[in-house]
Amino acid sequence: MEEGYIYRGATEKEMMEKSEIKKRLDVALAVAEEASSFLLSHSFLSETVEEKNENDFVTQADKASESLIYEAIERAFPSDGWFGEETGKQGDGKRRWIVDPIDGTVNYFSSFPNYTVSIAFEDEDGLALGVVVVPRQNELFWAMRGEGAYLNGERIHTKENCDFSKTLAILVPPHRKHGLMEKYWERMRKFYDIFTDVRSIGSAALSLCYVAAGRCTMYYEMSLYPYDYSAGRLILEEAGGRVDIIQRDGESMDVVASSSTIFEKVMEVIGEKSSVL
Repeated sequence: MEEGYIYRGATEKEMMEKSEIKKRLDVALAVAEEASSFLLSHSFLSETVEEKNENDFVTQADKASESLIYEAIERAFPSDGWFGEETGKQGDGKRRWIVDPIDGTVNYFSSFPNYTVSIAFEDEDGLALGVVVVPRQNELFWAMRGEGAYLNGERIHTKENCDFSKTLAILVPPHRKHGLMEKYWERMRKFYDIFTDVRSIGSAALSLCYVAAGRCTMYYEMSLYPYDYSAGRLILEEAGGRVDIIQRDGESMDVVASSSTIFEKVMEVIGEKSSVL
């Protein structure tokens, strides 16, 4: 993005708000790259795997990556709130960072390349920025509210006017909530009748970014949390896609995302309405 571009046609208040978001975006981009390099050079930290809950794991690399990100953000913006997967919530909930230090931990400790570092920031108006870096694929996705979505500096868009018979969908089984499996298979059978093929890649943030970049046309996963999807959600919406968040229990959500042209069709198959903005 050209310096100054975000200020064209904006009021003084909007200029100040966007300037504050841009400062945070710069820090998020820098620390995401730093965390990415750390994970690539410290793969030995994946050797110690702990189970937090059923089919939910954490490594020393998750904890170290989150600590690195937290310290950088706390130095730059000490009054901002925080919601990290490994450290929980701290501070102001209206202006806070939402961070998953390794989205795709099982992929990481299995040496499967589909894992990410996911960083989002939200304010009183909702999600303001999202950064998703894919260490093993040298890809950096990011978006800022109202300014579009980018991959390695190039503008990206969802795939529109697509032929269902020639498109991929990402459908992820509820591996942490086996009680939801019957409902999942019921919907998956319907999606198989629509799409050419399906994938499950093991990272919510990356799945949303793949839809944003037009590599897939939809994504559906049950029982996620804000740190799983927040950064990817903004990137997808800024790329022209649509996202629906359906509350499952507590802060656990189902995420439905697709290009705009097929969204209503996808929601017909899901058969549930949004319960969270």
